[in-house]
Amino acid sequence: MPEATKWDTRLTVMLDGAAVSPIDSFNPTFNVPVQPVHSLEADNVAYVVQPKAFTFTMAVKAIGTAVATLTKLALERTSFSIGVQEQKGTDWTFKKITFNDCYITSVANTIVIDGVPTTTFNCICLQVSSES
Repeated sequence: MPEATKWDTRLTVMLDGAAVSPIDSFNPTFNVPVQPVHSLEADNVAYVVQPKAFTFTMAVKAIGTAVATLTKLALERTSFSIGVQEQKGTDWTFKKITFNDCYITSVANTIVIDGVPTTTFNCICLQVSSES
């Protein structure tokens, strides 16, 4: 029986090349809108490509100064990057993945009775590239 995949790498918020916080969950949304163009003679004769958008939601445990640092980035409209932080091994799906020029658009906290509170950040990313 093959050995189960070991996920020894994590996505991490990076600021000026230094790790700020690991990300507990990452939910990306890609939007590449295309609008059909119609004429008097026919439907769907062409299309207009509208600007693409990449947004994501990330959750971070509210431990230490990570949430305060990320909230400061949001208030000051400072860009950050998302990088892969490898603990050990070479089991990441992508050879290279880059999320640059990311900005936080909103912040929400989840307070729990039992466990660690989580902060959710809604973000936009202006530059995404990957290589598999």
